[in-house]
Amino acid sequence: MGLSSFSSLLIALSTLQGPGTRLTYRIRVIEPAAVAPRILASGRVSGPIDSDMRLTLRTDTAEVEALFQVTPVGDTVSLAGEFFARRNVGRSRRGLPLWEEDTYRRLVRLTWSDTARIYPFGVGKGGAEFGTKAPRGLWVELILEREFAGGEARAAEALELADSTQDVRLEAVVRPRRARVILNLVRGDTVSAPRPMDLVTGEPPRVVQLVLRGRATTLVVSLSRPDPPRSARERVIALDADVVCLSVAPADTRQPLGTVCGRLNNVARQLALPSGDTLAATFSWPGWR
Repeated sequence: MGLSSFSSLLIALSTLQGPGTRLTYRIRVIEPAAVAPRILASGRVSGPIDSDMRLTLRTDTAEVEALFQVTPVGDTVSLAGEFFARRNVGRSRRGLPLWEEDTYRRLVRLTWSDTARIYPFGVGKGGAEFGTKAPRGLWVELILEREFAGGEARAAEALELADSTQDVRLEAVVRPRRARVILNLVRGDTVSAPRPMDLVTGEPPRVVQLVLRGRATTLVVSLSRPDPPRSARERVIALDADVVCLSVAPADTRQPLGTVCGRLNNVARQLALPSGDTLAATFSWPGWR
């Protein structure tokens, strides 16, 4: 799949974010065996229709991290996968392990509830349907389902390991379009009353006033997405997917005071202000709608 096709897919994803529709990825990680294939892990990831799924598989000699995205097209669905692979290719003269890294993309179309077979470590000499060459024949079966829900749904994850020695991880990835932001001013051991706000990425700046020790501070704030990641691994598996950035400026000028970035995890991030106060910003997912 070319870069232009992948960009078109992302654009389509943004236009097909239909509230009230829930997407579910159901997966099984399977290893070939002498008598019958053995299920190593099974799980599911579900959420709004624009939810992605991050999958991590690790062995002693290789690891693959993948991000799966879907685009509904009528009764069918396009499944895109972006992979970051590392393989141990030997040792250096000083005995240090040598690793080879690779990134690649794949795209396939299937009908809802059909099964896609993915070979994250390859299928040996025969090549790979949806993966890259590696010595193990382990594969992943992925089924995509959709159902109508009453409103906007939160993401959920579940994973069951049949073999505790396996390193398999699943994670729902939902890029926030809005966030709950709670602002406080802090000076020493004094904290202002919290100022909660619901902000949308890309919307015009908003004015907020915080009062600390009887002194009012007026700020202009806006929410945006972080800069694109620099490393191939961070870009492939979208490590910044649930990160937002709050731009802060004084009310009398648009010259910024700084930017606070953080995940939607209820952890306060701090920004020192010229007045000597510290602005604490806590990001979280917005409430149910």
